[in-house]
Amino acid sequence: MLMIGMVCCGALSVAACGGGSGAKDAAHPSPVPLPEPTSNSQAVASQNLGHLWPLTVDNGTIECRAGELAVFVAPDGKSYALNDKAEQSGLASIEPLRANGAGGDKISLGALRSRTLQLCKFTG
Repeated sequence: MLMIGMVCCGALSVAACGGGSGAKDAAHPSPVPLPEPTSNSQAVASQNLGHLWPLTVDNGTIECRAGELAVFVAPDGKSYALNDKAEQSGLASIEPLRANGAGGDKISLGALRSRTLQLCKFTG
């Protein structure tokens, strides 16, 4: 009887430890906040958006160019459009860099685009 009680308590302890908050994806732990922007350009990395990081490259630079063009500059220096205005201006589509989520669908660009558009207040 004592042995059964010990096994049950052990099982409950393990089950209780399994819940809790924390990163939902081990590859993308809790985000590291970006500092407040001071210009229309800011370095960004996957750790800044955690599981919301939508790209296959792990870092780059986000820029808001005149006309509210939201742009991602990859580590290789190539610029990609994050919004329709940027794509209509002739910048390359970001689609080749888009990552797939757990269900196979593309991860939303919303968080990255939103952060980029915050930089527009610094464009002349």
